[in-house]
Amino acid sequence: MPGHIINTQKAQVPLRILVVGGSIGGLASAYTLQRAGHDVIVLEQGDGKERSLGGLRSPPNMTRVLTRWGLAPYLSKFAQKCTQFSFMQGETGEQIGLMKLHEELLRDLLADFMFIQHGDLLSILLDLALREGVELRYNSKAVTIATNPPSLTLDNGETLYADLIVGADGQRSFIRDVILSKPLEEEPADQMCLTFSIPTELMQADDDLRHLTEISDWSIWLGDSYLFHGSLVSGQRRYSILLSFSVDEDLSEYLENWTNHYSLDHFNLDLDRFDPRVAKLLQMAEYVTPTSYMKRPALDTLVDDHAKIVLVGEAAHPLMPGGVHPTAMCLEDAEVLGNLFSRLHHAEDIPRLLAGYEEIRLQRLHASQRWEYRKRLMLTLPKGPEQQKRDDKIRWGTEYEHWDHMNETSFREIWGDEIDFYVYDATEKAEDWYIKWGRLMSQQTNRVDITVPPTPTVEVSISAH
Repeated sequence: MPGHIINTQKAQVPLRILVVGGSIGGLASAYTLQRAGHDVIVLEQGDGKERSLGGLRSPPNMTRVLTRWGLAPYLSKFAQKCTQFSFMQGETGEQIGLMKLHEELLRDLLADFMFIQHGDLLSILLDLALREGVELRYNSKAVTIATNPPSLTLDNGETLYADLIVGADGQRSFIRDVILSKPLEEEPADQMCLTFSIPTELMQADDDLRHLTEISDWSIWLGDSYLFHGSLVSGQRRYSILLSFSVDEDLSEYLENWTNHYSLDHFNLDLDRFDPRVAKLLQMAEYVTPTSYMKRPALDTLVDDHAKIVLVGEAAHPLMPGGVHPTAMCLEDAEVLGNLFSRLHHAEDIPRLLAGYEEIRLQRLHASQRWEYRKRLMLTLPKGPEQQKRDDKIRWGTEYEHWDHMNETSFREIWGDEIDFYVYDATEKAEDWYIKWGRLMSQQTNRVDITVPPTPTVEVSISAH
């Protein structure tokens, strides 16, 4: 049964692997590679103390991976199972439609849709990686990277050598610039995200808000050029909220910011634009974390020309913040990479396995980038005919009380793309690739065709970024 696949295979030759970045993607990849039998060091330039209170969505494709890693007890404690998506009009709170996550659907998907706080997930993955034996070094900033042999020089002058370098250094990745030989093209987006969370005890004291603390919905308000959504996290102790809206001004101050906090008054929001419950939630915010982002094209490669460096996480797929799938993509990357490298027989297998990782992930990452962007545009439409058409489609696609009474055609038209993402199984993709191509590695006696020929040393300074 796919939901219970656990890969316990170990590589025949342990590699020394450096992971740049102690992010969710970095820690997850470090864990799976260490579990696969390699010696992994994570280099994080920060002190590791920052924990975001922002909420994350864990769709079934992500929950499935976490469960396979033995984290079901942690999810029971820290995550909140979602039972339905509740779509409401942003100005009035009038319900547009309910997308019920029926048990029949979740049984087919083999996992739940859940909510978890970013800081909680980061702490869980940190504990998982350390227990597996990963070495984690904080306040370690890489300033120079070389490919032959693979090495990183830190800002204290220390040079670390490895068989493989994993770039998990986020949306503004230096490692990505090295692989592409230039910075990725960027275009400022006109969308701003404000994230914050509220103690549920404050909401329970308000007659209008108490109901939101008593349900396991993903509550989604669709307004005039804005999207507001909230959910329970942290064992129902906090309510996590995101507001995404269009802004016609310079947003560079907030570019990919997750650490600087502001008072809500800083943004001069017109609270009359919102359902009174939403306005109350906004006024309860002690502070908000504003984030703007850069639109970047999808990558056409995840591996450098020498097969010594590979990208994972947000360095590989810089998606817009606040979506359903960005974190899921990070964990899928880690699962595929670790699964493939558990099958390594010789160091010369590295290029073939990296090619497999790239083949498996690129198509998925391109699809997620297109879908997340298209969905955000659809959910933040301005008032008008297109917005009304969207609302009508949501109503049409949610007009059923029981799963057996669901109109499959209408359901598929509205939710088909999203469900296709939930069905994706990263473990199975890695297994299928290895069955098709990987066994050739162990059968080859002449391995010249997959060995990277000697090349001049390439050394790139990244300290100027």
